[in-house]
Amino acid sequence: MSIHFINKACVFVKLCSLLLFSSSLFAETSLMPLPQSFERQTGELRLPSQIEFSFEGFSDQRKEFQAKRLELHLTRIAKHKVTLIDLANNKKQTPDNATLKVIVRDKESDLLVPQLNNDESYQLVINQNGITINANTVFGAQHGLTTLTQLAANHCDNQLILPHAIITDAPRFAWRGLLIDSARHFLSIETIKRQLNTMASAKLNVLHWHLTDDQGWRIESKRFPRLTDMASDGLFYKQSEVKDFVEYAALLGIRVVPEFGMPGHASAIAVAYPELMAEVKPYEMERHWGVFKPLLDISKPEVYQFVDSLIEEMTGIFPDQYLHIGGDEVEPEQWLNNKDIQALMAKHSLKNGHDLQNYFNTQIQPIIAKHQRIMMGWDEIFHQDLPKDIVVQSWRGHDSLNEVANSGHLGILSTGFYIDQPQYSDYHYRNDPLRKLPQVDLSKSLLLAKSFVIDRLKGSDVKGELVVLGEQVLIKLNNNHHQLALVNKAPNQSTNAFKAKMDSWMGPLTFEFDLKGETSAVMIGNSRYPIKLSTLNVPSEISLSRPLKNKNAANILGAEATIWSEMVTDDNIDLRIWPRLYVISERLWSTKHINDANDMYQRLRFINTYAAEVIGAAHLAQQKAGFNALLPKSFDKYKKAHTLALLNVMAELLEPAHYYTRHHIKYLNDEYHQEAPLNLFVDYLNVESEQVRQIKRWMLAYTAGDADSLTQLDKQLIKWQKGFEMGLETLSSSKKLSELKPTLISLSQFIGLSQQVISSCKGEIKGTGLDEQLLDLQKLTDELVIAGIYPMRDLYLACTEQ
Repeated sequence: MSIHFINKACVFVKLCSLLLFSSSLFAETSLMPLPQSFERQTGELRLPSQIEFSFEGFSDQRKEFQAKRLELHLTRIAKHKVTLIDLANNKKQTPDNATLKVIVRDKESDLLVPQLNNDESYQLVINQNGITINANTVFGAQHGLTTLTQLAANHCDNQLILPHAIITDAPRFAWRGLLIDSARHFLSIETIKRQLNTMASAKLNVLHWHLTDDQGWRIESKRFPRLTDMASDGLFYKQSEVKDFVEYAALLGIRVVPEFGMPGHASAIAVAYPELMAEVKPYEMERHWGVFKPLLDISKPEVYQFVDSLIEEMTGIFPDQYLHIGGDEVEPEQWLNNKDIQALMAKHSLKNGHDLQNYFNTQIQPIIAKHQRIMMGWDEIFHQDLPKDIVVQSWRGHDSLNEVANSGHLGILSTGFYIDQPQYSDYHYRNDPLRKLPQVDLSKSLLLAKSFVIDRLKGSDVKGELVVLGEQVLIKLNNNHHQLALVNKAPNQSTNAFKAKMDSWMGPLTFEFDLKGETSAVMIGNSRYPIKLSTLNVPSEISLSRPLKNKNAANILGAEATIWSEMVTDDNIDLRIWPRLYVISERLWSTKHINDANDMYQRLRFINTYAAEVIGAAHLAQQKAGFNALLPKSFDKYKKAHTLALLNVMAELLEPAHYYTRHHIKYLNDEYHQEAPLNLFVDYLNVESEQVRQIKRWMLAYTAGDADSLTQLDKQLIKWQKGFEMGLETLSSSKKLSELKPTLISLSQFIGLSQQVISSCKGEIKGTGLDEQLLDLQKLTDELVIAGIYPMRDLYLACTEQ
């Protein structure tokens, strides 16, 4: 969302937001995540600048922390100093006289560290007598304070005015997390603490800290000092820092789950302790991104001694009951070439790399349990021989997660929540850990079968099958099950082309199947990939996902979003996480029936500003700083302002390429490594453009019969056109800026073609081939995407069909 629209967010909410809470209508308020029950009552409560409060059941440390936090947030909302006065320090007053009363049933004496399945429910009552929050635990009470702060921010006129209301609330899922990868690009403690603050404002409760990987070991080990001496580049967290960090997280109600990757993703261990590896040799620090070969030698007793001692040390730092071992993407080559491991295979009748990894997991799980921790890992650790209380984190998708849960094991979902990938928020919003499968009628006649290939820029092609059964369109990708797709029209024997939509691990997919020609393609988010379509004489037997059994639904604990750091640094991490993570938080907190994407986007505009101005998230500041960094220091004040205005207008129509397209482009350009700079215009762009979404709304409104929407669109195009005037001259001022000149030329061409589309729709001209001309403006190998191309093309095609 650009600065141009953000400043209007509060006004927009006032005019447009009519949100349905439980059985009552509560207008002009945006909350995220939405509470389970909201009863709006008559009246408002005006808060003074000095608010008397009483927190019953909090430890002294938590009370002081939460009071200061609330005081800061209310001050930022009111834009003048707000002071909280603790009645516990006033002998003349009793807690009953407090304007704000928080009452916790299970009292906390010393600071509690949150654990899985803490009671996080609360009730918030606002009336003429003041504010009362009742909760069973301090963690629920803090969520009540979070809701209170959002309510206060909704008033929008620098006054602390709250509606009289009763809110009763509790989370849908117990595990609501974010994985932060500090291994690939080191992130400062200050940066990660800032994420904790914003996570708490979204009612998230788990930070999964990815501390080790091929590119670095990021936490001090006093028992194995070579890990940081040789494999961190001096960039690591001291144990004292981490203990302070864990305590800070506990004050916010957030668990910290550490991850120490093994037996793969172990290049950093190999650099420090090569004698522990399946292939003993000197290793150098790995600078590139990808999957690499070093593996722990699982036949050596010394490896298990290392793991035992390391875990014992780390449990003294991380009090959470779960410990993550990674366990993903194991390339077995080093194991299969090792004579000792070959002997191990023969002794235990192990057939392949998967069996070897299972063997390793069964050896280290008792070690982890010995230290009073529960093992957690990615899909690859799953095995029936492991105890039911292990937690499997799924990056392979719902099918894998459901298999885990149906077996009686515990699982959490991460597929569909990979926010290091640019993806649209509504894609994440649809992604429910308890996915409900649509019904497929397999008795229908086979009308069509095609095979296709999506040629990716890096890695293996995605192979697929298109099968039409009656009016049902099924799509199979790689070795996954067939999935029912949504179509714009049911294809038949005479159909030449049609569209089909579905969500996948790559993101939202929109297929354009050209059954008679060579122009089939698929949109993965905003990136358009060509498809090679072929006749399929013998289609695969239809294979459908196995549903999650109702009795096993409780085995799915929740989900974690992930922010892998190949393309992330201290300078842009907030911009990649926020505000999208609020959307994921709502999916994990609120009832599953809250799923209106349009309503979500309306509230998200408010939350976007709220996160920055009240909570202190840095996503808006990072974009501003990133754009400023592109300007030469020699620019005077006027030239800086003029250039920034141009960049902001360009940013309204541009998005970074979605999915892993940018990663693959970097790979092709030999820039896919740790030392590649991430300081380009694209690195500071929003993942999704509010203005492009508005183009889509106008397009849909026009096709639904609203002729005025074309006029509004045309006026906006003229504004953008004026914003681009003198742009080429401005961008010629420096080398960094001049790299954007081809993009500006394409943007200007886009405006011109869009105006022709509107004229064509009005019947003023007979525009031909405008769809192809629009597509020609964008190459798959461009990191910057003119995302408005695609709704304008849809508008043109709709008008052409009419």
